[in-house]
Amino acid sequence: MNRKAYAYLRFLMIALCAILLLPLAADAAPKKKGGGKGGKNNKPPQEQPAAGQPDAPPAAPAPPPAQVGTVDRKLWEYQTSSARSTIQSVADQANSNGFVAVAMGRVLEQEKKYGEAETQLRRATELAPSDPAAQVWLGEVLLRQRNSGAADSAFRKAADLASASGSDYYTGVAKMRLGQYDEAIGALERARNSDGGNALIPYQLGLTRLFQGQYQPALDQLNRALEMDSGLAYGYYYRGLAAEKLNRNDLLVNDMDRFLELAPNAPEADRAKAILRAVKK
Repeated sequence: MNRKAYAYLRFLMIALCAILLLPLAADAAPKKKGGGKGGKNNKPPQEQPAAGQPDAPPAAPAPPPAQVGTVDRKLWEYQTSSARSTIQSVADQANSNGFVAVAMGRVLEQEKKYGEAETQLRRATELAPSDPAAQVWLGEVLLRQRNSGAADSAFRKAADLASASGSDYYTGVAKMRLGQYDEAIGALERARNSDGGNALIPYQLGLTRLFQGQYQPALDQLNRALEMDSGLAYGYYYRGLAAEKLNRNDLLVNDMDRFLELAPNAPEADRAKAILRAVKK
Protein backbone atom coordinates (compact mmCIF):
# COMPACT_ATOMS: atom_id res chain seq x y z
CA MET A 1 0.00 0.00 0.00
CA ASN A 2 1.45 3.36 -0.95
CA ARG A 3 1.66 6.28 1.45
CA LYS A 4 -1.24 8.18 -0.14
CA ALA A 5 -3.67 5.26 0.18
CA TYR A 6 -2.54 4.61 3.76
CA ALA A 7 -3.23 8.23 4.75
CA TYR A 8 -6.69 8.11 3.18
CA LEU A 9 -7.56 4.87 5.03
CA ARG A 10 -6.40 6.37 8.32
CA PHE A 11 -8.61 9.44 7.74
CA LEU A 12 -11.68 7.19 7.19
CA MET A 13 -11.03 5.26 10.42
CA ILE A 14 -10.75 8.46 12.47
CA ALA A 15 -14.02 9.84 10.99
CA LEU A 16 -15.84 6.58 11.69
CA CYS A 17 -14.71 6.57 15.36
CA ALA A 18 -15.87 10.17 15.77
CA ILE A 19 -19.31 9.33 14.44
CA LEU A 20 -19.63 6.34 16.76
CA LEU A 21 -18.58 8.35 19.84
CA LEU A 22 -21.00 11.31 19.30
CA PRO A 23 -23.96 9.83 21.35
CA LEU A 24 -21.66 9.08 24.29
CA ALA A 25 -20.36 12.63 24.21
CA ALA A 26 -23.90 14.03 24.22
CA ASP A 27 -24.85 11.95 27.29
CA ALA A 28 -21.75 13.12 29.10
CA ALA A 29 -22.43 16.81 28.35
CA PRO A 30 -23.48 18.98 31.37
CA LYS A 31 -27.25 19.49 31.74
CA LYS A 32 -28.82 22.89 31.20
CA LYS A 33 -29.71 24.98 34.23
CA GLY A 34 -32.80 23.62 35.92
CA GLY A 35 -32.57 20.22 34.26
CA GLY A 36 -29.87 18.59 36.37
CA LYS A 37 -30.10 16.95 39.74
CA GLY A 38 -29.53 20.20 41.58
CA GLY A 39 -31.51 22.47 39.21
CA LYS A 40 -34.34 24.69 40.44
CA ASN A 41 -36.92 23.00 38.26
CA ASN A 42 -35.93 19.44 39.12
CA LYS A 43 -39.53 18.33 39.79
CA PRO A 44 -41.47 15.64 38.02
CA PRO A 45 -44.13 17.12 35.75
CA GLN A 46 -47.56 17.23 37.35
CA GLU A 47 -49.96 14.75 35.92
CA GLN A 48 -52.58 16.50 33.81
CA PRO A 49 -56.17 15.24 33.69
CA ALA A 50 -57.00 13.36 30.57
CA ALA A 51 -58.96 15.21 27.93
CA GLY A 52 -62.65 15.19 28.79
CA GLN A 53 -62.02 14.10 32.40
CA PRO A 54 -64.28 16.16 34.76
CA ASP A 55 -62.70 18.50 37.28
CA ALA A 56 -62.88 17.63 40.94
CA PRO A 57 -66.21 18.73 42.45
CA PRO A 58 -66.12 21.95 44.51
CA ALA A 59 -66.01 21.65 48.26
CA ALA A 60 -69.42 21.47 49.92
CA PRO A 61 -70.52 24.74 51.53
CA ALA A 62 -70.32 25.05 55.28
CA PRO A 63 -73.57 23.95 56.95
CA PRO A 64 -75.81 26.57 58.54
CA PRO A 65 -75.37 27.16 62.25
CA ALA A 66 -78.41 26.40 64.40
CA GLN A 67 -79.16 30.11 64.79
CA VAL A 68 -80.11 30.39 61.11
CA GLY A 69 -83.19 28.21 61.50
CA THR A 70 -84.27 30.22 64.55
CA VAL A 71 -83.83 33.48 62.65
CA ASP A 72 -85.89 32.15 59.73
CA ARG A 73 -88.79 31.39 62.06
CA LYS A 74 -88.60 34.77 63.79
CA LEU A 75 -88.54 36.62 60.48
CA TRP A 76 -91.69 34.90 59.22
CA GLU A 77 -93.33 35.96 62.48
CA TYR A 78 -91.89 39.45 61.95
CA GLN A 79 -89.99 39.38 65.24
CA THR A 80 -87.29 41.56 63.73
CA SER A 81 -85.53 42.65 66.94
CA SER A 82 -85.37 39.10 68.25
CA ALA A 83 -84.07 37.88 64.89
CA ARG A 84 -81.36 40.56 64.99
CA SER A 85 -80.27 39.46 68.48
CA THR A 86 -80.09 35.83 67.37
CA ILE A 87 -78.11 36.41 64.19
CA GLN A 88 -75.73 38.76 65.96
CA SER A 89 -74.21 35.80 67.80
CA VAL A 90 -72.91 34.39 64.50
CA ALA A 91 -72.53 37.67 62.59
CA ASP A 92 -68.78 37.07 62.23
CA GLN A 93 -69.62 34.20 59.84
CA ALA A 94 -71.55 36.42 57.43
CA ASN A 95 -68.43 36.83 55.25
CA SER A 96 -67.75 33.10 55.02
CA ASN A 97 -71.05 31.24 55.37
CA GLY A 98 -73.75 31.76 52.74
CA PHE A 99 -76.58 30.72 55.07
CA VAL A 100 -75.58 33.31 57.65
CA ALA A 101 -75.23 35.94 54.93
CA VAL A 102 -78.78 35.25 53.71
CA ALA A 103 -80.19 35.45 57.22
CA MET A 104 -78.34 38.70 57.88
CA GLY A 105 -79.60 40.15 54.61
CA ARG A 106 -83.17 39.25 55.50
CA VAL A 107 -82.85 40.90 58.92
CA LEU A 108 -81.55 44.06 57.26
CA GLU A 109 -84.48 43.96 54.83
CA GLN A 110 -86.99 43.86 57.71
CA GLU A 111 -85.11 46.74 59.32
CA LYS A 112 -85.70 48.62 56.03
CA LYS A 113 -81.96 48.97 55.44
CA TYR A 114 -82.39 47.97 51.83
CA GLY A 115 -79.00 49.06 50.51
CA GLU A 116 -77.17 47.12 53.22
CA ALA A 117 -79.49 44.17 52.71
CA GLU A 118 -78.72 44.11 48.99
CA THR A 119 -74.97 44.21 49.66
CA GLN A 120 -75.26 41.35 52.14
CA LEU A 121 -77.40 39.22 49.85
CA ARG A 122 -75.10 39.78 46.89
CA ARG A 123 -72.30 38.50 49.10
CA ALA A 124 -74.49 35.51 49.90
CA THR A 125 -74.86 34.74 46.17
CA GLU A 126 -71.05 34.70 45.90
CA LEU A 127 -70.58 32.52 48.98
CA ALA A 128 -73.30 30.09 47.88
CA PRO A 129 -73.53 30.43 44.07
CA SER A 130 -75.74 27.34 43.72
CA ASP A 131 -78.25 28.31 46.43
CA PRO A 132 -81.56 29.58 44.97
CA ALA A 133 -82.60 31.07 48.33
CA ALA A 134 -79.91 33.74 48.12
CA GLN A 135 -81.19 34.85 44.70
CA VAL A 136 -84.83 34.78 45.82
CA TRP A 137 -84.20 37.03 48.81
CA LEU A 138 -81.99 39.30 46.72
CA GLY A 139 -84.92 39.65 44.33
CA GLU A 140 -87.26 40.51 47.21
CA VAL A 141 -84.94 43.27 48.41
CA LEU A 142 -84.63 44.65 44.89
CA LEU A 143 -88.43 44.78 44.69
CA ARG A 144 -88.44 46.81 47.89
CA GLN A 145 -86.13 49.24 46.11
CA ARG A 146 -88.47 49.32 43.09
CA ASN A 147 -85.76 47.88 40.87
CA SER A 148 -88.00 45.43 39.08
CA GLY A 149 -85.58 44.72 36.22
CA ALA A 150 -82.77 43.62 38.53
CA ALA A 151 -85.29 41.75 40.68
CA ASP A 152 -86.51 39.75 37.68
CA SER A 153 -82.92 38.88 36.84
CA ALA A 154 -82.40 37.55 40.38
CA PHE A 155 -85.63 35.54 40.23
CA ARG A 156 -84.65 34.04 36.87
CA LYS A 157 -81.32 32.95 38.33
CA ALA A 158 -83.16 31.53 41.34
CA ALA A 159 -85.49 29.56 39.08
CA ASP A 160 -82.56 28.12 37.10
CA LEU A 161 -80.65 27.17 40.25
CA ALA A 162 -83.73 25.68 41.89
CA SER A 163 -84.53 23.63 38.81
CA ALA A 164 -80.94 22.36 38.62
CA SER A 165 -80.93 21.37 42.30
CA GLY A 166 -84.44 19.88 42.28
CA SER A 167 -85.88 22.43 44.72
CA ASP A 168 -89.56 22.58 43.81
CA TYR A 169 -90.30 25.08 46.59
CA TYR A 170 -87.86 27.72 45.36
CA THR A 171 -88.76 26.98 41.75
CA GLY A 172 -92.36 27.79 42.65
CA VAL A 173 -91.48 30.97 44.55
CA ALA A 174 -89.25 32.28 41.75
CA LYS A 175 -91.77 31.43 39.02
CA MET A 176 -94.53 33.15 41.00
CA ARG A 177 -92.46 36.34 41.25
CA LEU A 178 -91.83 36.16 37.51
CA GLY A 179 -95.57 35.97 36.85
CA GLN A 180 -95.35 32.39 35.56
CA TYR A 181 -98.24 31.31 37.73
CA ASP A 182 -99.15 27.95 36.22
CA GLU A 183 -95.54 26.77 36.44
CA ALA A 184 -95.35 28.10 40.00
CA ILE A 185 -98.48 26.17 41.00
CA GLY A 186 -97.11 22.97 39.51
CA ALA A 187 -93.78 23.29 41.31
CA LEU A 188 -95.39 24.15 44.65
CA GLU A 189 -97.80 21.23 44.40
CA ARG A 190 -94.83 18.93 43.83
CA ALA A 191 -93.15 20.49 46.84
CA ARG A 192 -96.25 19.80 48.94
CA ASN A 193 -96.19 16.15 47.90
CA SER A 194 -92.71 15.78 49.37
CA ASP A 195 -93.04 18.18 52.33
CA GLY A 196 -96.68 18.23 53.35
CA GLY A 197 -96.01 19.63 56.82
CA ASN A 198 -94.44 22.88 55.59
CA ALA A 199 -96.88 25.78 56.10
CA LEU A 200 -94.91 27.96 53.70
CA ILE A 201 -96.03 25.86 50.75
CA PRO A 202 -99.78 26.61 51.03
CA TYR A 203 -98.79 30.17 51.93
CA GLN A 204 -96.93 30.54 48.62
CA LEU A 205 -99.76 28.78 46.79
CA GLY A 206 -102.17 31.30 48.31
CA LEU A 207 -100.05 34.21 47.10
CA THR A 208 -99.86 32.73 43.63
CA ARG A 209 -103.63 32.28 43.45
CA LEU A 210 -104.14 35.81 44.76
CA PHE A 211 -101.87 37.25 42.07
CA GLN A 212 -103.78 35.21 39.50
CA GLY A 213 -107.03 36.82 40.64
CA GLN A 214 -108.38 33.50 41.92
CA TYR A 215 -109.53 34.81 45.28
CA GLN A 216 -111.43 31.85 46.72
CA PRO A 217 -108.61 29.37 46.00
CA ALA A 218 -106.22 31.96 47.47
CA LEU A 219 -108.34 32.18 50.61
CA ASP A 220 -108.50 28.41 50.90
CA GLN A 221 -104.73 28.01 50.65
CA LEU A 222 -104.03 30.80 53.14
CA ASN A 223 -106.56 29.29 55.54
CA ARG A 224 -104.59 26.07 55.38
CA ALA A 225 -101.26 27.84 55.89
CA LEU A 226 -102.53 29.72 58.97
CA GLU A 227 -104.07 26.59 60.42
CA MET A 228 -100.67 24.96 60.16
CA ASP A 229 -98.77 27.99 61.48
CA SER A 230 -100.69 30.84 63.09
CA GLY A 231 -97.53 32.96 63.36
CA LEU A 232 -97.16 33.73 59.63
CA ALA A 233 -97.62 37.51 59.75
CA TYR A 234 -98.07 38.05 56.02
CA GLY A 235 -100.50 35.17 55.84
CA TYR A 236 -103.05 37.45 57.52
CA TYR A 237 -102.26 40.37 55.25
CA TYR A 238 -102.71 38.43 52.04
CA ARG A 239 -105.73 36.52 53.31
CA GLY A 240 -107.24 39.90 54.19
CA LEU A 241 -106.71 41.06 50.60
CA ALA A 242 -108.43 37.93 49.31
CA ALA A 243 -111.28 38.46 51.79
CA GLU A 244 -111.68 42.04 50.58
CA LYS A 245 -112.18 40.84 47.00
CA LEU A 246 -114.77 38.32 48.23
CA ASN A 247 -116.64 40.97 50.29
CA ARG A 248 -115.75 39.10 53.48
CA ASN A 249 -115.38 42.27 55.57
CA ASP A 250 -115.49 40.43 58.88
CA LEU A 251 -112.47 38.34 57.91
CA LEU A 252 -110.80 41.34 56.29
CA VAL A 253 -110.98 43.40 59.50
CA ASN A 254 -109.83 40.47 61.64
CA ASP A 255 -106.85 39.72 59.39
CA MET A 256 -105.65 43.28 58.96
CA ASP A 257 -105.88 43.86 62.71
CA ARG A 258 -103.88 40.68 63.30
CA PHE A 259 -101.30 41.65 60.69
CA LEU A 260 -100.79 45.07 62.31
CA GLU A 261 -100.47 43.41 65.68
CA LEU A 262 -97.72 41.11 64.44
CA ALA A 263 -95.97 43.47 62.01
CA PRO A 264 -96.68 47.11 62.93
CA ASN A 265 -93.50 48.29 61.19
CA ALA A 266 -93.91 46.31 57.97
CA PRO A 267 -93.86 48.27 54.70
CA GLU A 268 -97.47 47.16 54.08
CA ALA A 269 -98.67 48.43 57.46
CA ASP A 270 -99.81 51.78 56.07
CA ARG A 271 -101.88 50.08 53.38
CA ALA A 272 -103.44 47.77 55.98
CA LYS A 273 -104.42 50.79 58.08
CA ALA A 274 -105.93 52.53 55.06
CA ILE A 275 -107.99 49.44 54.22
CA LEU A 276 -109.29 49.25 57.79
CA ARG A 277 -110.23 52.91 57.81
CA ALA A 278 -112.17 52.49 54.59
CA VAL A 279 -114.04 49.42 55.86
CA LYS A 280 -114.90 50.93 59.25
CA LYS A 281 -116.40 54.17 57.90
